[in-house]
Amino acid sequence: MRLLIAVFVVIGVYSLQLKLYRKYWNRGLSIDLSFSKDMVPCGEKVELVEVIGNDKMLALPILNVKFATSRSFLFDEEINANVSDRYYRNDIFSVLGNQRIERRLKFVTTARGIFRIKELQVSTKDLFLKHPFANIMNNSTELIVFPKRIPMEQYVKIRNQMMGEYEVNRWDNPDPFAFRGIRPYQTFDGMGSINWKATARFDELMVNQYCPTTKNEVRIYLNLRPYMKSQADLLAEHAISIISTIASDFISLGINVSFYTNGWDVEAEVNDQEEPDISKHPTLTAGGGRAHMTALDIMLSRIDIRKKASDFMDILNKGFDKAADQITHIIVSTYRDDELYMFYEQHYNTGSVCWIVPEREGNEVDLRFPGMYVWNA
Repeated sequence: MRLLIAVFVVIGVYSLQLKLYRKYWNRGLSIDLSFSKDMVPCGEKVELVEVIGNDKMLALPILNVKFATSRSFLFDEEINANVSDRYYRNDIFSVLGNQRIERRLKFVTTARGIFRIKELQVSTKDLFLKHPFANIMNNSTELIVFPKRIPMEQYVKIRNQMMGEYEVNRWDNPDPFAFRGIRPYQTFDGMGSINWKATARFDELMVNQYCPTTKNEVRIYLNLRPYMKSQADLLAEHAISIISTIASDFISLGINVSFYTNGWDVEAEVNDQEEPDISKHPTLTAGGGRAHMTALDIMLSRIDIRKKASDFMDILNKGFDKAADQITHIIVSTYRDDELYMFYEQHYNTGSVCWIVPEREGNEVDLRFPGMYVWNA
C-alpha cells in the first residue's frame, strides 16, 4: 500500500512540475550578450559578457545558451565551442530561482568589420531532466573592429619616398612660431627638430611639432576591383589597412584627409544588373583630428569586399573634378589597366598624385611612372 502511495506521489509531483515548467520556464528569464567595448582596433582583446537573469522562484537545473559569431574571434577558452564557417558556442548554466549569473568570455579580434549577435537559442529541461523546452530570443549587440594598422617599419620607407619626392610641391613648410606640441622621434625627422628637454623628461627622443602655414588636404582613393581573383580578398584587406595607416599618419601631422572608394557599405543594396549610383559609395569629406580618424576607421570597417565594385574611373573623376590647390591625391589600387595608367600619366606631372599598389611579394608590378610604389602584403 505504501509503495502504491509513493508511486502516486511521484507521479503527482512529476506531473505538477512538468506543468509548471511547461508554463513558466521562460517567464522572468532574461539573457543578454554584449561586447565589453563598442569599437576596438584590430588585434585588441575584448570580452563577450553573458548575463543570465531568472526572476522567479522556479529553478532551471540545466540552461543551454547557444549563439554564433565570427570565426575571426580567437577565444581564450574553446570549451563548448565548434568552429566551422562561424564560431558556434553552447554554454551550459544551472540557474537557481531569483538568481543572476554573469560570465565573461575573453577573445582577440583578428579581422576588421561589423560584428553582431542578433539571436540566441535557449533551451532547458524539467526538474527530472526528461522534457526539453526551447525558444529563440532576440539579442542586440554590435562590435566595430577597425582595420589592422601596418607596423611603422613597413610604412616609413614608402612614406619617406612619398614625402621626399613631393615635398616641394605638396607639403607646406611648418611655421616655427606656431608650436603645436611634441611627439616621439621618427627616422625621417631632422636633428634640429629634437626637443632635448622633453627627451630628458620622457627618456626617449622627442621632437617639436609646428602648425603648417596653410591648410593641406590628402585625398585618398580606394579601388576594390580585383586584379587577380585568387588573391582578391587578401589584397583588398591589405589596401584597407594601408589607407587606415597612412590616413592616421597624415592626420597626426595636421593634414586634412578625405576619402573616396568604389566599394560598398555592408548594408548597401547592390544590383549588378543596374547602373550603380556612385553617390551612395562611402565618402568622407576633408577633416582632421581624432574624431575624423575614428569616422574614417568606422567607414573602412563597414566596407563589404564581397560586393562587386563599380567603375573606379567614375570615382577618380569625381574626386579630381573637385580638386583645388594644396590637395594631394593618393590612389590605392591593386587593379591596373591601360585606362588607369593613362589617367595617372595625365596627372603625375603636377606633382600632386601618387599611386600605391598593394601586391603579394614576388608578384611583378609595372611601375612605369614616377610616384608609383609597391606595398607588399
